[in-house]
Amino acid sequence: MERLARLALLAPAILVACATSSTPAPATAPAPAHATAPVSETGTPDAPFRQTLPEPGQPVTFQAPVPAVRTLKNGLTVWIVEQHELPLATVELVVRAGEDTDPAGKPGTASFVADMLDEGTSLRDATAIAAAFEDQAALFRAKADKDSLIAAVSFPSASLAPVLDVFSDSVLRPAFKKPDLERVRALRLGDIAQLEADPAQIGRTVLNRTVFGEGHPWAFPTTGTVASTKAARGKQLAAWHRSWVRPNNAVLVVVGDVNPSTLLPELERRFGGWKPAALPKRRSLAPVARKGPRVVTVVDRPGAAQSQLWVGELGLGAGSADLYSAQVASQVLGGGFKSRLNANLRSGKGYTYGAFSAFDVRREPGLFAAIAPVVADKTPEALRELLGEIERLREGGIDAAELADAKSGLIQSLPAEFGSTTSTALAFGKLVALGRPPDYFASYVQKLEAVSREDVARAARARFDTRTLAIVVVGPLAELRPRLEALGLGGIALRDATGEAIKAARAVKSGSN
Repeated sequence: MERLARLALLAPAILVACATSSTPAPATAPAPAHATAPVSETGTPDAPFRQTLPEPGQPVTFQAPVPAVRTLKNGLTVWIVEQHELPLATVELVVRAGEDTDPAGKPGTASFVADMLDEGTSLRDATAIAAAFEDQAALFRAKADKDSLIAAVSFPSASLAPVLDVFSDSVLRPAFKKPDLERVRALRLGDIAQLEADPAQIGRTVLNRTVFGEGHPWAFPTTGTVASTKAARGKQLAAWHRSWVRPNNAVLVVVGDVNPSTLLPELERRFGGWKPAALPKRRSLAPVARKGPRVVTVVDRPGAAQSQLWVGELGLGAGSADLYSAQVASQVLGGGFKSRLNANLRSGKGYTYGAFSAFDVRREPGLFAAIAPVVADKTPEALRELLGEIERLREGGIDAAELADAKSGLIQSLPAEFGSTTSTALAFGKLVALGRPPDYFASYVQKLEAVSREDVARAARARFDTRTLAIVVVGPLAELRPRLEALGLGGIALRDATGEAIKAARAVKSGSN
């Protein structure tokens, strides 16, 4: 979207520059060196050719890989995907615990642990870890999300042994020393400040808090809050790591130019001494029921030229019976450039550069959201159109062409998940986090192809209810309030950028931002 905006701004300047070029035009056009086709009325020799779209080529059949599954002596499961085209490999540790296991009142704990994994161990400090990876041309990364923590390293396959030495040390024995923690704390506070200044992130945060409810693990950003980040201590992070980062709660995914017969002894040497342990009881992920009539939640941004619309509800879990049909419904609604939301709000009305919808599928039901950054002055009209498209899909279903386009879009996006060892490991890591089998992708296309128009209609009626959808607007309150109230969608409730209601009301009352 930002790239399109830049191009739109640059286009007039480019046209002016071309029109005012100082290079003089030739007095007489030079004669062509060879005979050419007759020039058409449009002025280009190949215009007739361009009147007809080219026929599509033969469809390409893609077969997703299926990992070989092995188990180390301590019970740690290993998924192995051999790719010998390039001498590269990725090793990824997937822990089935993320934001969903943050201690109550301490959001961001899992994410903080992920950020600390390469910041020092009992054997190496942060500088030594960075130097060791750099010496082997290896790239390390770690991140926690709503229901998993993933640490991965990509490297030339010939460097397997030395890379595994450092990788295993980093993920199994982080030290959480105070100087390292303070350095990372400062970086995380900077990241949170950026998130709280980004209207799109504000919309996501407030919608999550509205849908999941106060106190829910997913009601907060994965990075936590300013307060929880300032309060975090090394003992807290070490306790989380000790409790959840266990071989009976993890899977190693290895992708690339590897041979299982040589790989497994190397893994056994580094991870075989890692001991399993009983896991703590997990927190409930049932959303907190919303009380009272629906409201339109507004985060005030005085003078903003653009508003963010975030509309959503509880979505799909990995085991939802309508998983495939609901995803096709969302694809029709807002999954691509030709989707209904984009055709209406962008192509039809010109309110936005792009409007989208998606399900964030998790082990337990995640978020469904329809999203549109729109011209602030057109916020009420855009919201009415967005809800109208959802209602039309819910009540009217889809036609055969839309069904074919939606399924094709989802199916054709699958090969991109396996374009490198890194992306392939991430794709299978997601399966681990969701509790799916290693052969999930092998049957994915067939299950999507089996979705019918009737299946999509049923899913749309069950999933998209405009009477109960949570509505979040990030935009200029003073200009929008009377027009939003006139839509009859509910009263206005104020929140600040972190989702807090009381602070927002005080800020508006005092006239501050």
